[in-house]
Amino acid sequence: MKLSDNAEVVFHGFLNLPNLEKLSVVEAINEYFDSTDKEEVRTGHDARFAEIDLNTPDFNCVCCGR
Repeated sequence: MKLSDNAEVVFHGFLNLPNLEKLSVVEAINEYFDSTDKEEVRTGHDARFAEIDLNTPDFNCVCCGR
């Protein structure tokens, strides 16, 4: 399967996660696709993402390594 560049970066990060974190991601994706209100699910995850300080020196992205 050929993924887009964006999807390949995200999948690379997924593969770098420990198994329990991979499971959490799969559960979150299933929750999104099973939901009748996808915006509610997205809003919750957008809020959580906004809490993460990506500019701290000790933050390393598992997707791209930066």
